Amino acid sequence: MSLDQLVAENDDEGLDSFYISFGDLMVIICVFLVMLLTMSKIDIGSFEKIKSVMTGSTDNTLVELSTRLKKIIETDPGIPGASVELARDGVRVDLDTGVLFAPGKAAIKSEALDSIAPLLAEILTTKYLIDIEGHTDDVPFYRRTDDEVETNWSLSGKRASSMILHLRSYGFSASRLRAVGYAHTRAVVDIEGKSGAELENARARNRRVSLLIR
Repeated sequence: MSLDQLVAENDDEGLDSFYISFGDLMVIICVFLVMLLTMSKIDIGSFEKIKSVMTGSTDNTLVELSTRLKKIIETDPGIPGASVELARDGVRVDLDTGVLFAPGKAAIKSEALDSIAPLLAEILTTKYLIDIEGHTDDVPFYRRTDDEVETNWSLSGKRASSMILHLRSYGFSASRLRAVGYAHTRAVVDIEGKSGAELENARARNRRVSLLIR
């Protein structure tokens, strides 16, 4: 074998090695981009569940927060009508509007403010965003006062806004808060086929203010 042939063979081997390494690099970059795209579509609640499983720790996660909030709600004196769920989109805290508001009203009762104070104090220690959602039952609500028309939609929105005003006075930053009224459109209990006491209990469950911590 001549010197020229030996040099050419070594050059080909070096070129092949380069292409193999370059190909591997492209595969790694593509996998990384796919992971980023996938993670961007994962709800924060689902992501932090996965994170806690992978790391073996729930410290500083929504998983830990949901546990702490449940303890506040369930430990004496507790919060009547409240519940906590670790959902896909975050920690959802449901508060009974029968405890918070008088029928058809949007001003929070003073005694209700005292009962939810420990819950809010715990949430205040975090940096998560909070959606405040107002929900009514399916019973049509219509009231006209001083040329203002009120419906289930406006009532749910006003109750959510009333809760935001309280959170602001409690020390929550406005940049963390968002209010939305859903009226009767997002029931947690299906009323179809129900009647009597069962129907009234279902409607009571559907009347709520939800804090979605995400």
